[in-house]
Amino acid sequence: MKQIPHQSLLLLLVIGLALLQLNSSRIAEAQPGTETIAIIGTGNVGSTLGKIWAEAGHTIIYGSRTPNASRVRSLVAETGYGATATSQAAAAAQAEIVLIPIPPTAIPEVIASLGDLSGKIVIDPTNWWTFEDNWAVSPRDPRDSLAEEVQSLAPDALVVKAFNTLNYTLMEDPSRSDGPVTVPIAGNDQAAKERVARLVEDVGLEPLDVGPLQAAEYLEEMLRLALGFRELNSGVAFDYYLRVRAN
Repeated sequence: MKQIPHQSLLLLLVIGLALLQLNSSRIAEAQPGTETIAIIGTGNVGSTLGKIWAEAGHTIIYGSRTPNASRVRSLVAETGYGATATSQAAAAAQAEIVLIPIPPTAIPEVIASLGDLSGKIVIDPTNWWTFEDNWAVSPRDPRDSLAEEVQSLAPDALVVKAFNTLNYTLMEDPSRSDGPVTVPIAGNDQAAKERVARLVEDVGLEPLDVGPLQAAEYLEEMLRLALGFRELNSGVAFDYYLRVRAN
């Protein structure tokens, strides 16, 4: 058998490595982009979405006031996929997208503590309600949405209202509903809403762009409507599925 000269073998190896690298680049380009997401708070919504998004390939950074607490360390371990935990400000600084599943009364303090949010997508899943005669109502003028408050506190951020109209257990398992579930999205930046829509799809839910951030007041009322119904009908709840049709 004729032997291939050493120089030819080396050349073939170099060409092969170059082709492999080119093919890998093409594969990476064909795959959906991943995001670095800071999740401010480690409650039910934040921990649920963090685990799902990590499994989908996103980089998750939990922002906590007590990042070294055993509960937070356990959440990081359960999330896996390289998830980490740090302070709230440090998490926001490292991320392209910031989710704020926090108590509504804490919004001013938390947003102020996160530092410069210019150009970052801030996803607001928050709601605020109180009960009057078993009916959920806003404790303030409902036209003053929480999402618009976030935008006023971080004027250079790209605020998107999303994930506020459903229970976190549906995020964990959308099949608990009897059919598809819609996540309405409101915001003033189209590209930001499209990125959030992809995150909704990662959860197995259906995004629907309902318009500018001004629409957030109606999305927050949708949650209060669902809560009121559940309060008046023990053991029964409903989920939102919004169908688009020709007008």
